[in-house]
Amino acid sequence: MPTSSPNTYKSLDDIRARKAELNAQLQDSNTLMKTQWNTLFHKPKSNAPSKRVTTFMTTGATLFDGILLAWKLYNRFGGGKSRKATRRKSLMARILQW
Repeated sequence: MPTSSPNTYKSLDDIRARKAELNAQLQDSNTLMKTQWNTLFHKPKSNAPSKRVTTFMTTGATLFDGILLAWKLYNRFGGGKSRKATRRKSLMARILQW
């Protein structure tokens, strides 16, 4: 922000004029910041049919991937204990056969 030399005001009208000038500058910078913020953080919406299909497919693939990951983690750490026990038994049986 540029610094200016101290102004000498001779009347209240000078102060009011400076105040109005500063308010106008603040309004201009405020609108500039709003537009920059919106362009930076908000994507423009596209309603093209191909865009909708692509979004639907991407969302579906992500959902499927998440469900598959949850299932694998459940079987690995939480559930499927009987299946793990049978694998261990069969592994122990193989070791003892040697």
